[in-house]
Amino acid sequence: MLKFEELGMVSLLLAVLLGSATSAPIKTDYAEAYKESVKEGKPLMVVVSAPWCPACNVLKQSTLEPMAATGEFDDVSVAVLNRDENSELVDQLTKGERMLPQIIVFSRTNAGQWKRQLLKGYQSKQPVRNLLRSVSPRG
Repeated sequence: MLKFEELGMVSLLLAVLLGSATSAPIKTDYAEAYKESVKEGKPLMVVVSAPWCPACNVLKQSTLEPMAATGEFDDVSVAVLNRDENSELVDQLTKGERMLPQIIVFSRTNAGQWKRQLLKGYQSKQPVRNLLRSVSPRG
């Protein structure tokens, strides 16, 4: 039978192995994520955050990173933007809304127009899944 310390090490090892199997990396380069979105016909998910924002850090650690590790972002291009480093682009994407964090998903309509959907504040996995499901071609 495993001791508590050994069980913790096994759990840590599994987490590292699963984390290394990430199939859809989270990018910090918006231009790269946008190009991938257009080229592959994927929705574009932009996460606006800042390193000093506690809700942003929790969102990344408890929602985004685990979802990326399990492949839930395979059908979407993801970019995380630091509001302080990309203020002009962030102002355009958020339409001047300063609340952090924000998850903005851009998807193409049947008419070829870009549709914008938004989640504000910290989000658990399920609201993000629901948003992605709403823009997925597979529904």
